[in-house]
Amino acid sequence: MNRTGRIFFISLSATLGLTLPLAANPILPGGNVVPDAFSLSSTPPLLNEVSGTFDFGGTFTGSYDEVVMVDPFGITCTGCLDFAFQIGLDANSNFVLNTLALQEFFGYTTDVGYVVGSGDLDPSHVTRGPAGGQVVFDYSSGDDQAPGEYSDYLVIATNATTYDSNGALDVTALLGQSDPGGQISGVFEPTLMAPEPSTVLLFGLGLVGIVAFRKRTS
Repeated sequence: MNRTGRIFFISLSATLGLTLPLAANPILPGGNVVPDAFSLSSTPPLLNEVSGTFDFGGTFTGSYDEVVMVDPFGITCTGCLDFAFQIGLDANSNFVLNTLALQEFFGYTTDVGYVVGSGDLDPSHVTRGPAGGQVVFDYSSGDDQAPGEYSDYLVIATNATTYDSNGALDVTALLGQSDPGGQISGVFEPTLMAPEPSTVLLFGLGLVGIVAFRKRTS
């Protein structure tokens, strides 16, 4: 755990907040954007926090911290949830960090950024999977996160109002290195969004059609 970053972002939670830019930067499924720069001001409550360490093969090691908070500015909707996380690499880690990918955001609106000055470096760009589930913070501009460094707190502002601890965080080393990284489980994610009733109905009608077709052709 980065003690400086932890004090900077968490231990003053009674007086911390996010001042979001006037021009928000939502990322749609399949999108690729430059992350927003968020600055600290005052007062959103932290709803929950999870932290720990990771060890992928004994050579790619470090720590992580994630918090969930209520977005006081309604960047996506009033009272909705923001997810913020930080990754630190141990000084003796043999690999540099290239990407961080948090799951699962299917069906939700997301706005992405980082908290200025909360770590050693910020990502160059952020992508979102074609189906919208995975949000990837990328350092591939040539400024990868080196051993001993901590990422800025990376923020995903959403229109979710509930969350669980069934999420996953993928930590990936620089492309081409022999140890590609791994996955941290048990992190926070928006509650899995149930399919729309119309989607369920269409799926059901599709199954009925398949059954009818098989009967006609059998």
